[in-house]
Amino acid sequence: MSRMFVHRASERGVAEHGWLHSRFSFSFAEYYNPARMGFGALRVINDDVIEAGQGFGTHPHRNMEIVSIVTQGALKHRDSAGNAGVIRAGEIQYMSAGAGIYHSEFASETEKTALFQIWIYPSEEGGKPRYEQRDFNAFYHPNRWTLLVSGDGRENSIRIKQDAAIHVSDIEGGRTLALPAVAPGHARLLFVIEGEVTVEELRLGARDELQIMDDNVHDLTAVREAKVLLFNVPL
Repeated sequence: MSRMFVHRASERGVAEHGWLHSRFSFSFAEYYNPARMGFGALRVINDDVIEAGQGFGTHPHRNMEIVSIVTQGALKHRDSAGNAGVIRAGEIQYMSAGAGIYHSEFASETEKTALFQIWIYPSEEGGKPRYEQRDFNAFYHPNRWTLLVSGDGRENSIRIKQDAAIHVSDIEGGRTLALPAVAPGHARLLFVIEGEVTVEELRLGARDELQIMDDNVHDLTAVREAKVLLFNVPL
């Protein structure tokens, strides 16, 4: 039996700070919705646009797996473990906060930066912080899943401290892509970055989310060209 639940883009949390424009899938900062506290091990999907030269000053994190997917511009990172880098569109940044770390992140001085920041609870707390960034541009192929992060680092993905996975795909209009089945105790969340898709009889637009609680294979069809994220997380 199919068990699917839709969360529309219009229902997401909103924060406007002049220099920062954010949309929240789950409760975060000043947006609080007790019915939207996460999805299994997935705690945060934040959709941020940072104005040029602006950003987040040094602040702490601990016991969280943090994945940033930059879609426009560049994000400058620096942390207390000595890591520093610039993450550009198409690149992925991973930071395992471990027992604790401080970091800052700013948009470039010349253009605004757009990114998705994703937080996943680790399978084990504590430990030494970890950092990695990787350019996935060469691995993207239309109408196929590209694995960005996983618990075992398979398929050139970034290995994180959780039995979870994040896939991305660009799908041409009219094409169909299977949503692979998941292991017992796991569930899937489909997030539409842009475009329009259908799953079964459900139609989803940009920034809509579909929670899939069964473990069946389902077909995803692009009504028009679309870009989607697919999360596989333990509940």
